[in-house]
Amino acid sequence: MIVATRLSRAGDAKSDVRPAVARRMALIDQQGKIVAVNNDWMALAKQTRAKSTRVGVGADYLDVCRRASNFSLSSHIALTGICQVLNEEIPSFGMDYTCETPAGLGYFRMTATQLHYKNARVAVCHTDISDLELSRFKEFDRVQKFARGLINAQEEERQRISREIHDDLGGKIAFLAFSIRQLLSQRGQTSNCAELTKVVDGLTELSTALRDLSHSLHPPSLRYVGIGGALKSLGKAFQDNYKIQIDVSVPTQFPRLTSDLELCVFRITQECLQNIVKHAGADRAHIRLERNSGQLRLTVSDSGKGFIRSDAVQNGGVGLLSMQERAMSLGGRVLLTTSPGQGTEVALTVPLQEIPEETVVE
Repeated sequence: MIVATRLSRAGDAKSDVRPAVARRMALIDQQGKIVAVNNDWMALAKQTRAKSTRVGVGADYLDVCRRASNFSLSSHIALTGICQVLNEEIPSFGMDYTCETPAGLGYFRMTATQLHYKNARVAVCHTDISDLELSRFKEFDRVQKFARGLINAQEEERQRISREIHDDLGGKIAFLAFSIRQLLSQRGQTSNCAELTKVVDGLTELSTALRDLSHSLHPPSLRYVGIGGALKSLGKAFQDNYKIQIDVSVPTQFPRLTSDLELCVFRITQECLQNIVKHAGADRAHIRLERNSGQLRLTVSDSGKGFIRSDAVQNGGVGLLSMQERAMSLGGRVLLTTSPGQGTEVALTVPLQEIPEETVVE
């Protein structure tokens, strides 16, 4: 890199070598002062509207980073890394950062590498990686759309199965139960009333189970009461069925979210509760939904036995992967915190965009 690009000192001729990807390079001495730069370095200074006296030969580059670090975390990280290389604590340092340019937001990669050439001790190089980042964004967008398509297809199939269970099987069972009740009402015409009563009870339990299955496949509560009410219903159902104390915390006035986001939150909560029932051995769980700082945050925690995350991934971990895919499809992420004997917490964060605030969950 250093050999391929000729550096210009004060008064030197301009470089006649320009790499395919512009690399802005400066050499600094042990005190952090710039002793040499190439043309692209000065071009970057012009592009970012930095004064040449601040970033040209003779300027204190560490002081430039030090002043910028008061306003930028990335500048503070860069300053720390360059100092470590100068002090020979590490051979090199690199980081990616963003910077406003007249053309818009630019993406750059900064590297600092030890160098012993005359009084120069570190080569600082800034490479424009905007095209690379744009390509990564486009690729991520394609993956995100593909994941969302798979999830939508799955939900459509669940909705179809739910409708068939509710309308077809549920209706037939209800008709059978009604017919048997009619027979029971005709006293004296059957000697097996007790047995028929057991059949009616069994059909009623089966009908209830099918209704619960239908609702879990496609929760109708989301459409009518929103995510707040749906989470409370879900928590109550698990509490009643599995005797686990489940606390649900949702602000009293919580605006409606987009249907995709509400379904994502519901499914991840559902998966978490199922994992708690199957694996956690917990007697208490907590669901918290909140909205702040331009993002939605869902937290599901339990008082169970916890686990080693790497073991769960090796043993399949399909549930966690499913949650991560759902979050990714909406530009969010899932963070799992757990350890043996310390319970488990699953946190979903999703950036909020244009969310209609029409319906309020009481």
